[in-house]
Amino acid sequence: MKIFNAILNWLKQVNEESKAIKKERQAKELENLSCEQINVIEFNGRLYISYKGVPIVRVDELKAKAPEILAQSREDFLLWKQKFSE
Repeated sequence: MKIFNAILNWLKQVNEESKAIKKERQAKELENLSCEQINVIEFNGRLYISYKGVPIVRVDELKAKAPEILAQSREDFLLWKQKFSE
């Protein structure tokens, strides 16, 4: 019986570790995805916040600085993706 419990405990630990690794990998993939899809691009001589290369918001019309807005946009994208991907 002790051997069976030891094996069962080991399997539980392996399962928990596997889930933690998978969750960490998914978080990294989402972060990479946000960095690939949300960027600043130049179009017709102006800078834009873009999604998948499509200009969305003109940077010169924003009151905050582009790097700050870009970082916040990526963070919001990750939160949205996590909420609706599950």
